[in-house]
Amino acid sequence: MVFSHVNIVARVYKVKVAESHWHRVDGEHVSFIVLPYYVGLIGFVKTLPRLIQHLIKQRQRTRHVIYRVPSILSLLYHVFAVRRGQKYAAEVVGDPADTFAENASKSMLRPFVRQAFIVMLRQQCHRACAISYVTEVSLQKRYPPAKTAFQTHYSSIQLTSSDYYQRKSYEFAQNKTNKLLKIICIGNLAQPYKGCDFMLRTLAKLKSKNYLFELSWIGGGSLLTEMQQLSVTLEISEQVNFIGNLSEREQISIELDKADVFVLCSRQEGLPRVLIEAMARSLVCVATNVGGVPELLPLNYIIERDNETQLLDQLIALYLLDEKQLLTLGAENYKKALAYEDNILAKRRQQMYMALLKAE
Repeated sequence: MVFSHVNIVARVYKVKVAESHWHRVDGEHVSFIVLPYYVGLIGFVKTLPRLIQHLIKQRQRTRHVIYRVPSILSLLYHVFAVRRGQKYAAEVVGDPADTFAENASKSMLRPFVRQAFIVMLRQQCHRACAISYVTEVSLQKRYPPAKTAFQTHYSSIQLTSSDYYQRKSYEFAQNKTNKLLKIICIGNLAQPYKGCDFMLRTLAKLKSKNYLFELSWIGGGSLLTEMQQLSVTLEISEQVNFIGNLSEREQISIELDKADVFVLCSRQEGLPRVLIEAMARSLVCVATNVGGVPELLPLNYIIERDNETQLLDQLIALYLLDEKQLLTLGAENYKKALAYEDNILAKRRQQMYMALLKAE
């Protein structure tokens, strides 16, 4: 243990009854600094005066600060709740250049917000005394740290031995005719950046070429109904199963083990944890070229965002692989995922926390 107590600064939305899949994250050594809840740019502007009032009240407290960036709340906290000159650490978990890329956000102010967040993140990274990135090299190049800062890299993913599995067979490849490709995607449908529409349109093209497939999509959100309707419009609803949210990793592992290929069709990511989880199950994976994906997969299994032709060609190519080739691909992914085992990442986290303590 590095810190005796952790305070989480976050927007909080109060509900009368907690949903069954929610888990408590507070406890004896963990508490919350509650900020007013808002959604979207308009909600932020309306809530800003109350946000500032809440943050100013925290200014007299002395504490070590770690910012998860990019985040507008981290900037506001630093300006209004932290004493001038206080050192801080940063965990870089995403890239605003991707978050606010075209088709990833519907806001009319997207280009301006995108540039503002890019500038903000560069400054936050340059001024941090200790910094960690979710990627090994990608985000570091775009948002470099100060030369004197402690630097490391780790993901927030927590994989233990039970999360790893080496499959011994691919039934899909054993069937020489009428092959049914079982595809799985995992992504929250609260925002369009997970690329569900991109996936569905590609599958409609796959169906038009008379290939057999099934898609299981894990994740819910406000766009779920819209995506279900899109699958009907594209005439692939019988081949698509929207599973909804699964809270237990064991449930997700079961679904991953049923599949033949995992597809990450996102328009933005930092270092996608769901991709690493799929790789840990020795699953063949295809992903869009976002965030740290090039650090995880071979280039020939990476496609460009929203490129339906590339994704279609990649899926068709899988039908031609034999079982040995599929198992080899899965084994390579499994080996890569071993580098993200929790014991390895925990040591880097502790080093970063200690660097912050020593910098004070």
